Amino acid sequence: MNIEFIELELEWPSELSIFELKKYVLSKLIKHGEPLRWAITSLTNHSGTTIQMISIEAVLIINEDKKKTYKC
Repeated sequence: MNIEFIELELEWPSELSIFELKKYVLSKLIKHGEPLRWAITSLTNHSGTTIQMISIEAVLIINEDKKKTYKC
C-alpha cells in the first residue's frame, strides 16, 4: 500500500444539491484510490453560466496490487 496526494478539478452539476456533493466527490475520488482525507479548496463560478468548478485536494490510499492489475 502507498499514500498519494492528488488535486482534482470537478464540475459541480447544477442539478446536484449541496447535500449530494459529498457523495459525488467521493465517487470521483474512489476511481483513483481509497480516500483518507480530502477537502474542497476552492469554488469557481464562470460568469454568464451556471457552471461551478470545485478544486479538490485529497490524500488517497493506493493498493499497489490493484494498481498492477489495472496496468495489464
